[in-house]
Amino acid sequence: MPDTPAAQHGRPPLGSVLTPDALFHTGLVVADLDLAMKTLSELAGYHWTSVMELDVTARTPAGLQHAAQRFVLSVEEPRLELVEEIPGTVWVSDGSNGAHHIGYWAEAEAIGTTSAALVELGLPVEASNDSEADGQLLWVYHRGLGGLRIELLSTLMRPPMEAWIAGSDPAAVQSGAPGADSAGGR
Repeated sequence: MPDTPAAQHGRPPLGSVLTPDALFHTGLVVADLDLAMKTLSELAGYHWTSVMELDVTARTPAGLQHAAQRFVLSVEEPRLELVEEIPGTVWVSDGSNGAHHIGYWAEAEAIGTTSAALVELGLPVEASNDSEADGQLLWVYHRGLGGLRIELLSTLMRPPMEAWIAGSDPAAVQSGAPGADSAGGR
């Protein structure tokens, strides 16, 4: 390891693609969303947003996938996201992989560049919303790190996500989110 102040303090090197302060959540895919919420509330004291239900369109190497998605976020930080498993999609777990993804905020104007940098680092795109009519990239999953995914979320999604965490109705949040006229789920 280089003997630099950043290396000595465990900070990311200058020019790193992601930074710790951009970490938004750790995502877990669960078989039963309601049971997982109940269990983590009783076990670790988490409180949850209301359930968000979205119709999702994801571009994958195998083509477009359409699915109905259900997920929640913890109100407390460090934030957890629980996503109900959707067989045959990127949102599955075999029960042995622990965390499904780590979600990072990416500046809206730089999400494509950040995604390309992750690809260059050996983390291929597994799924994204770039198939939508407006072409606006709001989220993208990269696969790597022993199966753990990196999710980039456009900062355009930050205001509606924060409103949802603060208790806003999921339908109102969804209708006001970028890409609301198309399948903007993740």
